[in-house]
Amino acid sequence: MLAVGSLLIAGIGTGGAFAAGVPSSDSTIVRGGADWYTQAYENTADGDYTVPEQSDVTGPQRAPFGTGSHKMTIGQFAVQTELYRTDDYDGVNLGDLTRLEYSTFARNTAGGDDRQPAYLRLSVDDDNNGTLDTSLFFFPANNGTVVNGEWQDWDVTGGLMNVDGDSGAGEISLEDYAAAHPDATLVNDPYDATHDAGAVSLIAGAANTMTRGEYFVDRVIVGQSGQDTLFDLGPNAETDGGTTHLTVDASNLRGWVHRAVDGNTGNALSTDQEFVSGPATPPAGGGSLKFSLSDDTNPNRIEQFRTAAYDSTLVRDLRTLDFSTFQRPTGSNVTPQQPIYLLLNLDDDGDGTRDHTLYFFPGNNADQHALAQSTWQNWDAAGGNWNLDGDTGPFDTITLANYVVAHPDAKIVHTGTGGGVAFTVGAGGDSQSNGEYFLDDITIGQVDAATGSKNSSTEFDLEPAQPTVSIGDASVSEGNHGATLTFPVTVSNPTAKDVVVHYATSDGTATAGSDYTATSGDLTIPANTTTGQITVPVLSDKVREADETLTVTLQPAGYGSVADGSATGTIVNDDTHVALGLRNVNGDHIRAKVSTLPAADGAPVKVFQVKPSGRKVVLDADLNSLGRISRVLEKEFKPGTEVTFVAKVVTENGTYSSEKKTITVR
Repeated sequence: MLAVGSLLIAGIGTGGAFAAGVPSSDSTIVRGGADWYTQAYENTADGDYTVPEQSDVTGPQRAPFGTGSHKMTIGQFAVQTELYRTDDYDGVNLGDLTRLEYSTFARNTAGGDDRQPAYLRLSVDDDNNGTLDTSLFFFPANNGTVVNGEWQDWDVTGGLMNVDGDSGAGEISLEDYAAAHPDATLVNDPYDATHDAGAVSLIAGAANTMTRGEYFVDRVIVGQSGQDTLFDLGPNAETDGGTTHLTVDASNLRGWVHRAVDGNTGNALSTDQEFVSGPATPPAGGGSLKFSLSDDTNPNRIEQFRTAAYDSTLVRDLRTLDFSTFQRPTGSNVTPQQPIYLLLNLDDDGDGTRDHTLYFFPGNNADQHALAQSTWQNWDAAGGNWNLDGDTGPFDTITLANYVVAHPDAKIVHTGTGGGVAFTVGAGGDSQSNGEYFLDDITIGQVDAATGSKNSSTEFDLEPAQPTVSIGDASVSEGNHGATLTFPVTVSNPTAKDVVVHYATSDGTATAGSDYTATSGDLTIPANTTTGQITVPVLSDKVREADETLTVTLQPAGYGSVADGSATGTIVNDDTHVALGLRNVNGDHIRAKVSTLPAADGAPVKVFQVKPSGRKVVLDADLNSLGRISRVLEKEFKPGTEVTFVAKVVTENGTYSSEKKTITVR
């Protein structure tokens, strides 16, 4: 069993002890709007309740948290008031409210002036007798500049409240009011037995600047005695944007960079990282990225594989952070080694500089896996436990959701060292020293920044340089009974992964269907081999013609790239053309002349007289060295008759015939 909580984390992207203002894992929670309810009434003497014009909606624009918000519409009556309230905090001492924030979006629906955003009201019992004494109002317009048509965040605990109405500029802070009224509690002041009245209310209406408009609220954060709850209002449906699979190798790092530093001095070092085949069977493909540490080289070395691709990404937008590790001690070292860990550099306040670093240590996530040596293990960092600004052990961790509640707008930030996302090894004492550490199958998923509703991921498969595939030319004699063009395919280097290419033929001077059979498909060259072949059937005939060509083209179809992806196949003509010539001689005899192309040296030749009853040999001889023969046929023919002949020549490639020839005997 590996020791946990032992990584030193010195000198690189780190801070001090657990920082103030970041809650522990059991002190924050994200909830929906299930415990909020709607009310509406008319601002008349009777104050009659009416049907609320409220709904949970998607947007508008990019909501501050999740994909939706809660909308209140004023338009039913000129004196209409809409309330969205919760009684979760009824009975809480006012002084125990440690945090109160919310976000608004306002727009008019009838033209004219801008609308005031929704305001917040606390119903307070000052003397602890169970009845309402004071209403404390937080009006955004009394605490900043209101802008319609965009989301604005409001810090109630850091602002000023109005007492029992809108008297203009805020009168008193929540903290000061609680100090002046130490017994003050939040109180439920129901209108009647059927209408609850939770002490915390978000309100639209009851003012001439809040008529005929739409008023949205979202991301309400309430802190009570150190327990922070973020209410994510509205729907949160996300669409699946799918996963993009990318191969990362030395020739195409896809935006990742290798980095090594001295953990004591911070000085840059040359990196020892390399893409390798294996070890064992990696989770994606046949390779991985290897990190090496050796005390003989530099005991303070820290190696990182970083990317800036996710800089400026909101932490709340992250959905997937998966990666796989494999580690083993080297040499005489027998100490079990900690896996590669992940860090995120974060900017909490939007000033572009790092405020905190979150660390995901596999060793502090034993609930996912008990650490094992020399085997691949996958880690779910998005759903795991993180340490803040150093390794404080497995019992002092937070989740990403915990961090987001504390810092809803925290972003991954570039630190000037290669990007805010870094896979790291080093600074681990004996548990990360004299070992080999492997990384593969990184998957990072997030929702899109524009709407927050499309969830897409990128899976990075770390591999040695992809092998290249080349195809060579082929040539074959046509033959008379079918032949095959065989194209050699070679892979530049053996790999631990099958190499796949797609191939297809195309016409040159040869025509598919008459000279060859059109062929296409995928060729797989198995792992650890470097050769394959593609075959194309040739369609034979006995027609003397020129040599003909076709082309085979390769395209990548899987692992491997194409270097030389085009080859020419040549169908070599091996047919013999036989020509027969006839001429009258001596009145009743005929001279037959036979010639061949190419010259069929010494080939047997027969000349047949063609009759309705069949064929009769009238000449049986051998061609000369030039593939020719000229002989007067011994047979006598009656003058005035028509006689038909044909010649046949036997070669090593087959028997070939001339065209039939007819002559009139003179």
